[in-house]
This record gives sequence, C-alpha cells and structure tokens, in this order.
Amino acid sequence: MSEKYTFSVIGGDCRQNIIIKELLSKGHSVKVFSMSSSSAGITGAEISSSLEKAVSETAVLLLPLPATKDGITVNLTSPSEYVRISDILHLFRKNESPVLVGGIIPPELVLAANEAGIEVVDFYKSEALQEKNALPSAEGAIMVAMENTDTIIESMSVLVCGFGRIGKILASKLKLLGAYVSVAARRDEVLCEIAMSGFTPIDLRNAEQLSAATNRSAVIFNTVPVQIFNRQIIDKINGDPLYIEIASSPGGIDIPLARSRGIRIIFAPSLPGKYAPATAGKYIFETITDILDQRGMKI
Repeated sequence: MSEKYTFSVIGGDCRQNIIIKELLSKGHSVKVFSMSSSSAGITGAEISSSLEKAVSETAVLLLPLPATKDGITVNLTSPSEYVRISDILHLFRKNESPVLVGGIIPPELVLAANEAGIEVVDFYKSEALQEKNALPSAEGAIMVAMENTDTIIESMSVLVCGFGRIGKILASKLKLLGAYVSVAARRDEVLCEIAMSGFTPIDLRNAEQLSAATNRSAVIFNTVPVQIFNRQIIDKINGDPLYIEIASSPGGIDIPLARSRGIRIIFAPSLPGKYAPATAGKYIFETITDILDQRGMKI
C-alpha cells in the first residue's frame, strides 16, 4: 500500500510538470519553487515563496534533468533566476531521512549531499530510463533533420554513427521513411548485425570507407561520444552535410575544424524533453517510482 509524502520540486521544464501532476494524482503533497514559467496551469501544488518554505518538512526533493549545468546552481528555465545547490543542501539536511532525486548529478554534489546526511538518487543512471528515452531521442533527431533541411527524408542518403539504443531505432525509423541508411560501427559483430538489419555497414576503422559514406550523406547523425570526424576525415569531405550531434560531450567531431570547412553542426541534447516532454516526464516519473519503491517508499 502506498504512503503519502511531501515532495519539493525545484527548477526544470515541462517534464517536471508531468511529474508534479502524477504525484498530485496519487494524493501526494507537492511544493513548487522556481518553476513560475513552466508550472502555469497546475492546480493543487503549493507555490512556495522561498527556498526555505519549499524545502521545509519535505521527504523527497526533486531536481530536474540535468540537475545543474554549472555544478553550482539548479538548472532553471529562467536565466534571470538562480538557486544554489549548496543552499538547498544546507536547508534540506535538517529534514528527517531526506532523499534528493535528480538527473545527471555531478559526483562532487553527491559527495557534498552525502556528507550532509542526504541520500542522493540519480535517476538518469537507470538502464530502464535509457531504454525508454531511446525512442523519443530518435524521433527528435529526425525532427531536427527535417527542420534543418529543404528536402524530404525519402530517398535521402544518411549516415548514423553508432548502433546502440538510439542508433538502432534511429536507423530503423529513417529506413521506414524511405532514406538510404548507412550505419557506422567498429566491432565486426556489430557490423554484421547492421548488414543483417538491412543497412549499409560502415567500418569506423576504415577511413576511406567512412569518408565515402560521409560524402554521399546529406545528414550525419552521431550517437558516439568519441571523436570520429577528425582532420583525416574532415579534409576529405567534399559537400556540406548537416551534422547532428546526439552524443554527450565531447561528441564525435572536431568542431572548430568542421565549421571552418562549412559543415553545419547542430547540437541536439535532451531530445526527449524538447520534442516529447509529456512522454519524457512520464518515463522519469515511472523511473523515480521504481527507485523509491526499492528504498521502501511506495508512492
């Protein structure tokens, strides 16, 4: 049987709205702080006038994804506002058995919270969430391509770098739309899987093969967080392909060099939150529910 808890939600975007609504629908109390621009239309939540009121008597404090962009303040939608995470920890440590939940929480902040007696849960580490997010990430990447090209996907030649969670779905979606899809990978067994899946396999260990695939592609989708497109490859690019960076830092391309050669680069992080916030918020809520359940908090 589930218990009723008080949650504090600080910062974030539309995904946090979905989580708030889910919590309220289950009878929990929710305090909201520094979400004025994105929490409009939510009824039932308490809009806290101060950080101290937001954190007071709260069992679980929910930060966004990512929890912070600078390692110091909470990730907020309004650039004119800021909330220091150190202030949150100072206030939250006074509560009984406090649990801090967020996504992509830096190790130094986890350490600081633990030293203050606060348990930290990083929901972004969940394999289940990563699997769920692959679909909206792939669909979002295709939307980015459509918004930044002047032709339809059908009959377009594209290159997908990486054949992991996102890469597999992305390649399949592009093929269903009629694109000519090449997929690049390193390991022989993955290249074999790519071929068996009906895509053109490109060996990342073969510079000539990668260069040829790049030159025939109108759009390159990269999901590999390792530099693939270095000087050796970029020097051989003849056209002006659109390069969409889906991978996390450092990404897969030499940015200054690529830009100097006229290659258009679009950074596309957090695609689920941008293109499918309702779905992404639901996935995060489900993940948080599972994680807290494992800790004996049935919500």
